Amino acid sequence: MKFINSMYLISQYVKPDLTADLFKKTELTDITLIVEGKELHFAKYPLIAGSTVFANMIKKENSRLVLHGVRYIDMIVFLKCLHPKTLEVITDSNLEHVARIAHRFKQERILHRCEEYILEKFNQDEMYPDFLFYLKVADQCKMNEVIQVGVSSERVKKAFFSRYSYEFPYTGGYENNEDFKELSADTKVQILSSRLRFMEKETTSDSYEETYIVSG
Repeated sequence: MKFINSMYLISQYVKPDLTADLFKKTELTDITLIVEGKELHFAKYPLIAGSTVFANMIKKENSRLVLHGVRYIDMIVFLKCLHPKTLEVITDSNLEHVARIAHRFKQERILHRCEEYILEKFNQDEMYPDFLFYLKVADQCKMNEVIQVGVSSERVKKAFFSRYSYEFPYTGGYENNEDFKELSADTKVQILSSRLRFMEKETTSDSYEETYIVSG
């Protein structure tokens, strides 16, 4: 998403010296995660607390766990939200990475924090340039209740679904927006349906006002 600089995120979260220090083997670590061939030493309890998937994968006797199909950058950012030395809060920079891992491994506590963050953004007046980014994250992580809030909110409708929304911030139409392209077909339909309903409501309202003025 063009409004969020992923290179900045990488420079902040995957500095070799920081990563080596934060995820090195100590007397407090009892599990080694292997992600893209790299080792991350961590503690079992924060991983399995709130995650049935990790709980099933990590047995008491296991000391090494290979995670297939997981990006190293995503896991680093996710673990920083669990690590007692960092306990990172959810931000625009880490939201997508954290939510992706939390959804995959059913880490409900972290996923709930991501949901709350998106809902908070939906309730702000100045979040529209990034609206589709937040909706994409919710869509990819099956946050159905969050999606419903996004596509039905009156505040969002007025700013995003209005007939004038093509002027700002999506000049060029939905087809040119990368986040819109990544939405599921179902969510795309919900967005376009909400926009259509809002346009029809506005058109009906305008017609009524014109009729009232002429007849008056």
